[in-house]
Amino acid sequence: MKARYAIKIAAGAVLAAAGILLPFLIDGIEALSSILVTIGLVTIAVVVMQHWRFQDEPESDERTQKIGAYGISYSWLLTLVFLAILFWVDYLGVFPLTVETVLLSTILLMGLSARIFQWYFFRQGDVA
Repeated sequence: MKARYAIKIAAGAVLAAAGILLPFLIDGIEALSSILVTIGLVTIAVVVMQHWRFQDEPESDERTQKIGAYGISYSWLLTLVFLAILFWVDYLGVFPLTVETVLLSTILLMGLSARIFQWYFFRQGDVA
C-alpha cells in the first residue's frame, strides 16, 4: 500500500474516532460528532476504493486529466443553464422555490452531471 493511502486512512480513522469520543467529553455537540464520524467513514471508504482500483498504477495521466476537466466544464455549463431556468421558474411564479430546494438540486446536479460527463468521455476514449 502506498504511504499516501495509509496516511489518508489514518486521517479518516482519527476523524471518526474523534466524532465517537466527542459526545463523551463535551455536552450538546452531537451534530458535530455525527458530521465527524460521517466524514471519517467516507474518507476511509473513498481511499480504500482508490487503492483497490489503482493499486500501484498511476492514478492519472494527461488523458484522464483532460477528460476530467472537460467533464467538469460541461457540468458547470449545464449548472449555469439549470440556474437560469430556476431563476425564470421563480420569477414567473410557476411554482415556489425554497433556498434548500435550489441548493440541494444544484449540488446534486453538479456532482452527478460531472461524473456522468466524465463517464461518457471515458467511454468515447477521448474528448474531441
